[in-house]
Amino acid sequence: MYRFLDRLPPNLDEHFHFLTGAMRQWTAAARGGRCPCAALAPGFGWRGVMAALPDFTKLMALLDSHALRWLRFGMPGAEHVTAAEATLLAMFAAGLEGDECAVRRIAATLVAETAAADVVERIATAAEWVALRFVQAPLTQRD
Repeated sequence: MYRFLDRLPPNLDEHFHFLTGAMRQWTAAARGGRCPCAALAPGFGWRGVMAALPDFTKLMALLDSHALRWLRFGMPGAEHVTAAEATLLAMFAAGLEGDECAVRRIAATLVAETAAADVVERIATAAEWVALRFVQAPLTQRD
């Protein structure tokens, strides 16, 4: 998490920069009463990772309803990565590295104990699928 915390998103690796923006856009769309999937689809399509969109939106929706605490995401365009964003980026990084134990350990820190035990598994699985989709369709630098 600390490798991402308070960093400037443009200074992150391309995958993490994109995912930070996606977290922010999902939150802004959901709070604004808009469909997060529709808001995110153009970006995921343009980046060539449309297959990751269903798992990403599932993960964000699960966190929205079952998070242990209020997770603060920056507004689109905000300068620094928040603690919640850094935690999710660390979970995605563990997924990219194939570290299933770390993915589940991070997911478990995000979910209230009163939530069903399968919620942690569903969040972890969604994070792993998002990471897999990014590995399968690597992002390229775009002008």
